[in-house]
Amino acid sequence: MTSFHISIRRALICSILTIASALLIVGCTPPWQHSNTASASNLVPKPTAQQVLTTLQKNFRQVSSFHVTMKVDNLGTSSGSQIQIRSADGDVIMPDKVKAQANVLFSGQPVTVKLISIGNIQYLTDPITGQWRVVKGVLNASTLTNPDTGIISLSSKLQNVTGPTDDTVNGISCWRVNGSLDAKYLAFLTGGGVPAGTMLQTSVCAGQTDGLPYQLSVIGQAAKSDTSQTSRTFNISGYNEHTAISAPQI
Repeated sequence: MTSFHISIRRALICSILTIASALLIVGCTPPWQHSNTASASNLVPKPTAQQVLTTLQKNFRQVSSFHVTMKVDNLGTSSGSQIQIRSADGDVIMPDKVKAQANVLFSGQPVTVKLISIGNIQYLTDPITGQWRVVKGVLNASTLTNPDTGIISLSSKLQNVTGPTDDTVNGISCWRVNGSLDAKYLAFLTGGGVPAGTMLQTSVCAGQTDGLPYQLSVIGQAAKSDTSQTSRTFNISGYNEHTAISAPQI
């Protein structure tokens, strides 16, 4: 296997699983929603920022599946064989199944790659031939979806939290909480390499009636090739809908 294939395989496994896992937040009735406190105009009582974040962490434990898309804007200039994801689209079945497709730049050239991850076995398509390849033990998706140590735990590390403010994502009314996150907490996903103390502008939007996350955005230098204006926006939908993920035909 060429170094090109090895590089793109390892980088995409981490990056796409990150996309599929980033904001796995879900399901119970939010603590700020009480039927006996709703006004005549049916306005949802406004929670505190901490209530929103605490509910995200708690409700994550109830999710069974979801759909996620990611879009990256203002990419910096990569060097050598570095891979940059431009967009991705995938499904996750908890706790450790992922199916996704990503459009990436490899050494400045656009490439489309598909990924299926089941437990500690990953399947990737060769960007040149389109054939599936098998990789074992590179990354188990459950290490990212674990509510205590994975992506969702990052919400407890937000600093200078403000909000929530009233917002809408794809027609869904949500509460938006803003804050800052030290880029070091994302190093295990992005590869790090950014200056110590680099902070990322972070925003989370949770449904006003269900407490589920519908959007996450991060702006700043999270990876070595990023700029201060690089943004990653994750849109989440299809909570707990039936989906199937199985190993591809090799």
